[in-house]
Amino acid sequence: MFKTALKLIFRNWWRNKTFTLISILSLTVGIACTALLISFVSYEYGIEKNNPNRDKLIWVMQRNLGYPQNKSAYIEKDIAGQLKLKYPEVEDVLQFDPPSVEYIEVNNQNFKVPTILNVDTSFPSFFPFELLYGSWDALNNPNSIFLSEKQSYLYFGDEEALGKQVRLSEDYGKTIDYTVAGVIKSREQSGITFDVLICNPNAKSGGYTFLKVSEGTNLKQFEQKIKEDKVAPENVQFYFYDIDDALSPDNSKYSPLHSRKDSLLFLGMISAILVLLIAIFNYVNISFSRVLQQVKTLHTQKLMGAKPADVRLQIFFDTFLTVFISFVLAMLLMHDLLPVFNQVVAVDFSSKYFYSKDFFPLLILLIFLLTVIPSLIMSRKISRLSVSDYRMFFVTRKNRWTASMVTAQFIVVFALIIGALTVNKQVNLVYENIDRYQNVIEVGNPFAKSSIVPFESRLKSIPGIESYAFSTGGVYSVVMLENTFQSINSDEQNHWVLQISGSDGFADVLQLDQIAGFDWDSASEKYSNPVFVNKTFAYIAERDPIDMVGKLLKSYIDDYDSLAVVAGVVEDFYLPSMAQKAYPSIIRYRDKTKYLPNIYVRTEKGEIKNVVSLMKQAWEQTFPDEFFTYGEPSDTIKGGNRKIFEMSRLLNMYSLISILLTCFGLFGITFYAVKQRTKEIGIRKINGAKTPQLLWLLMKPMFVWMAVGFVVAVPLAWWLMERWLQQFVYRVDVSVGSFILALLFVAVITFLTVGWHVWRTARSNPAESLKSE
Repeated sequence: MFKTALKLIFRNWWRNKTFTLISILSLTVGIACTALLISFVSYEYGIEKNNPNRDKLIWVMQRNLGYPQNKSAYIEKDIAGQLKLKYPEVEDVLQFDPPSVEYIEVNNQNFKVPTILNVDTSFPSFFPFELLYGSWDALNNPNSIFLSEKQSYLYFGDEEALGKQVRLSEDYGKTIDYTVAGVIKSREQSGITFDVLICNPNAKSGGYTFLKVSEGTNLKQFEQKIKEDKVAPENVQFYFYDIDDALSPDNSKYSPLHSRKDSLLFLGMISAILVLLIAIFNYVNISFSRVLQQVKTLHTQKLMGAKPADVRLQIFFDTFLTVFISFVLAMLLMHDLLPVFNQVVAVDFSSKYFYSKDFFPLLILLIFLLTVIPSLIMSRKISRLSVSDYRMFFVTRKNRWTASMVTAQFIVVFALIIGALTVNKQVNLVYENIDRYQNVIEVGNPFAKSSIVPFESRLKSIPGIESYAFSTGGVYSVVMLENTFQSINSDEQNHWVLQISGSDGFADVLQLDQIAGFDWDSASEKYSNPVFVNKTFAYIAERDPIDMVGKLLKSYIDDYDSLAVVAGVVEDFYLPSMAQKAYPSIIRYRDKTKYLPNIYVRTEKGEIKNVVSLMKQAWEQTFPDEFFTYGEPSDTIKGGNRKIFEMSRLLNMYSLISILLTCFGLFGITFYAVKQRTKEIGIRKINGAKTPQLLWLLMKPMFVWMAVGFVVAVPLAWWLMERWLQQFVYRVDVSVGSFILALLFVAVITFLTVGWHVWRTARSNPAESLKSE
């Protein structure tokens, strides 16, 4: 009986090739996309899962009550020592901090600075990294250095790195030689990222801090005890987080910890589930349609002596094999999609995790639910129906099922497309902020020993440069100072202020938009110490920009330069992230005779790569002992808005997939509907029906379902996107244009998907149509 059932199943598949192919393709794509997101979510929430001390690790942060909006993970070394000595709950302390390094020299070759951490000797007991060779005991030697596998290969190739020399060039020309004491194995799901480790306790006064506490420690009570004992400095409060909370975006920001993409995971998971629902709806709709084609066959089998159990077994295996084949194909597709997925969400995710004990059981459970439950329901339900019951079920309930599921598909598609359009508008807002920094590079080192101005003579001969200006601080190498503002209608306020100094041409290179005051290059003729401030500075000072011009800077802020005069006010030009307000900024005019270690260069469009190459050659001739470093301010701002770009790429991808799957489903449903109504179409044509009338007759249900889906999707998409946009200070609105564009796009895609097949049928010879049954 089993062989017979398989023979009947494959024969039916071949007879209904279109339905079978659409079912398998829809499920394959739906399972693959959903499984990718589930695996990524499982991976992200399983960070440090294999660490035996995972439940004992506590991340320490502090907040200065004078700056309630800012929370810092930097803790002084003395305070960390007090916590270990004074509180028995604290078994050990780990502090790590990235040293300030200009470049790395290996075998007389200079390398860019990777992620370097200066750690305590307790590091191996907090994070169980294994060594390829070497010993962790060498952490007791301040001249020892540990390299990751990747960094060891970069510096020494296939040679063993143990005992080799690595030189770190630190600020102001200081160099320190280290001996490689070990190479660290890469470790899956690590909560801390680095390329190089050193242990030099004399070179750090504090850093990012982990505590290892005894089991069962109540963090709230411990935090309260610290507060009551007044361990923290005045106006400072400590906060303690377990490893899961430590890896959240807010708490791991600006630290070497792995930063979990919570909002991306949440919305990505919703998108994946919606895509899977579309695939399931296609599968159920088309499976019902395919079973209808077997009504007479199944009933004939019963008349020929087949038992209800035999019919159930055949239907069960039909459904089971469809899902199983889709699962196998989905696993192959996941491997092919993984590089694209990694690029979309900006991660380095390995396919090995698909088969790990943490994820593979979840995948098997998903496939089991998709396979067994529908198989049992369909086999038990259909095997009990008579021929008249079949007809009643598929003529009435089937139509309601189809309408409901196709409408749900349209809701999902509209929601994803409206979401993608809104996120892309937010991306465009980021690019508007980045525009002024396109084709701009910043060269130099804020800790250089001498001014960069002597480089100007060689700079002038480099082709492809539009303009340049010398500076200290900037957008790529940001310098921030704490200042006290003297507002008119409120008490004194403390703020971090962006500090930049620039020479002639600086405003032109950065394309600063003037609000009030004198032109940048002429301000030095009017005042001896001219400064410019931005719009946010004026807002915090509660002054009108025009009224500020000509006033001493110290009238508004506690500044070290008592002679500085506000010569002008410019628009906010540095927005590191759309999620935070612009920093108040001071731009000081400096003559080129002063110490200016940086230079901003605006190149002609498309010439950055060539200009950088020529500048590097000229730099090595001018400063043979200085390492050439440069950065693109546009990359800094893109990095600050990384989550917007990731969300945009993810929604774009899943929107396209949802449209593709919906097209599969609509084509299958239309194919079935046309096939069932071929004779009716022929009769209508003989009775005088025109082709447009037949087109409307067959396509009307699709557009009705689409209209209902749109009406439901609009408020849902609006609510979801408004919630998402609330995290941004500078944001777009969910516009009516996005709704209309989504409607037009889906309408066109729907018409093209079903129109061709309907048109061909409506134009066919009615005599041939009447022979269809």
